[in-house]
Formats: sequence, C-alpha cells, structure tokens
Amino acid sequence: MTYKEREERARQTPSPPPAPPPTEPRYLRFEVRPGNIGYVLLSSFENQKIVEEFEAVYPEIAKTDALILDIRGNGGGSNNVGYSILSYLTDKPFKTSRWKTRDYRPSFRAWGRPEGWHVAPPGEWRPKGDRLYSKPVALLTGPRTFSAAEDFVVAFDFMKRGKIIGEPTGGSTGQPLFFDLPGGGSARVCTKRDTYPDGKEFVGVGVRPHVAAHRTVADLRAGRDTVLEVALAELRKAK
Repeated sequence: MTYKEREERARQTPSPPPAPPPTEPRYLRFEVRPGNIGYVLLSSFENQKIVEEFEAVYPEIAKTDALILDIRGNGGGSNNVGYSILSYLTDKPFKTSRWKTRDYRPSFRAWGRPEGWHVAPPGEWRPKGDRLYSKPVALLTGPRTFSAAEDFVVAFDFMKRGKIIGEPTGGSTGQPLFFDLPGGGSARVCTKRDTYPDGKEFVGVGVRPHVAAHRTVADLRAGRDTVLEVALAELRKAK
C-alpha cells in the first residue's frame, strides 16, 4: 500500500467516540432492604453535594416504611450539611450543640488571672417543612464517627428521633486548627469543645448508643454486618 493510499484510508476511518466525561463522586448510597426499610450510607459531611444527593433520592426514601442512616465511617465536615439532612426527619425546630472555646489573653495570664472561655448557646435548626419523613429511623454509629458527624448524632439523640445503634462515637469535637510541623509534617488540634444542648459531655467518651452492637472478626471474614442486622430487627419491631 502506497503512502497516498494509507493517507486516504486514514481519512475515511471514523474517529473513535470521545471518552465519556468523568462521573462526579457520590457522597451517599441508598438502598431498600427487605421489609421496605431504606438504608442511606452517609460517608462524609464535607461537601454540600451530599444534601443535593439526599434531596434527589428523597422521593424513593419517602416510599419506605422505616429508615436507617449509617454514619459509622463519617469523619465529619460541615455541621450545616448534617443538620440539613436531619431537617427532613422532624416538623419542629431542633436544638444543636452548645460549644465553648478558649478566650486567651496573654496579659491576663501574666497577671495571674484565670483563663477565660467564650461560651456559645445551643443553636436551632428549622425543619425542612415541605418534606417530612415521620416513620421510624435508626442511626448507626461507631468509633470512626467524628466531629460534625458527632454533632449530627447529638442533635438526633436530643430530638429523640430514633434509636442509635452500634458503638460509641469517637469522642472528639470540631473546628480543627491546622499547622505545619518541622520536617514537612502537619497536625491539627480541636479549637472548641462541643456538648449536648443541655451541657451533657461527649468529648473523651463518645455518644453512647441506645442499642450496643459491633462486628466481630468472624463477622468481617464472613462479610456479615451485625450492626446493620440489629438495626433492621429493631425497625421491624417498631413498624
């Protein structure tokens, strides 16, 4: 085949179709379990898109007879993201965490005065209003539930919306301060201490579940989610 013939064939060969655009990451997973029980995995509160995704699947959630929210691996993010999802579960305003942070004044320390605190009262969040999920709800928690996810648990618990099932949360709090370390490392420390709206502490101990459950090594090897099974059983009783 001559060069001219190869050139002509190349012109006649159709171009490959363009690659599909990259899909955006999903921040939640929704499934319907046996017994028409909805299951929503909330892996993070770091992006407002999780609220948009919840809103998108809400018509399907509304058809279920009970709902499980799983935040066992949720390390936090923005409280507003979590509270926006909680607003679907009530028709009344609900209280959010009380918090305090150090009010440090170096001269006062030099004068021997006691250290002060800036204390903020509990917040309040309005319900969604036009979309209310009033059926039974269970919340799954674990030791990797931290920060804004713990504030989510605190509000859920204080509003008495349903049972918390699993293991205690991480027992930390939010608003980390990031700073560099020598040698190229970095670290972060918490700058505020959150509590329940009534002052009940959870930092250092975690938010305790109403129904304790945990996965064993044998469960993991068998691919069995004991905590989820306990939640399904509890909701079947509540329906």
